[in-house]
Amino acid sequence: MILRKFVGGHEMLNTVNSNTVLTVFVGVTAVAFVLQLALLFLLYKAIEKSSTRLENLANRMEERATPVLATARAILEEAQPKVGEITSNLAEASATLRAHVADMAEATGEIVERARMQAAHLDDAIHSTVNKVTQTADFLQNKVITPVRRVQAIVSALSAGMSFLKRHRALSRNQELDSAENDELFI
Repeated sequence: MILRKFVGGHEMLNTVNSNTVLTVFVGVTAVAFVLQLALLFLLYKAIEKSSTRLENLANRMEERATPVLATARAILEEAQPKVGEITSNLAEASATLRAHVADMAEATGEIVERARMQAAHLDDAIHSTVNKVTQTADFLQNKVITPVRRVQAIVSALSAGMSFLKRHRALSRNQELDSAENDELFI
C-alpha cells in the first residue's frame, strides 16, 4: 500500500508535471508564434517601404526617360526612310563597284596578255637582230675584212719589195759611183 501510495503519488506528480510542461510548451510556442508574427510584420513593412521607394524611383525614371524615348522614337521614325535610302544607295554602289572591279580585272587581264605578247615579240625581235648582227659580222669578217687584209698584206709585201729594190738600186748606184770615184782616184 505504501508502495501504491508512492506509485499513485508519483502518478499525481506525473500528471501535475505533465500539465506544467504542456503549459510551458504552449506558452513558449505562443511566444515564438508572436515573435514570428512580429518579424513577418516588420518584414512586410520593410518590403512595403522598399516597394514605395522603388515605385517612386521608377516614376522619376519614367518621367525623365519618357522625353528621351519620345525623342529617340521621333529620330528613328524620321531616320527610317533615310536609312532605307542609304541602304539602297549602298547596295547600288556596291553593285556598281563590283561591275567596275570586274571590268578593271578584265581590262587588266587584257593589258597583261598584250604586254606578255609584246614582250615575246620584242624578245623575238632582239633575238633576230642579234642573229643578224652576228651573221653580218661573220660575213664582213669572212668576205670583206679577211680579203682586205690579204690584199693589204700583198700590198705591204709589194711595197716592202719595192722599197728593198729601190734601196738596193740606190746602194748599187752609190757603190758604182763610189767605185768609179775610187777608180778615178786610184788612177
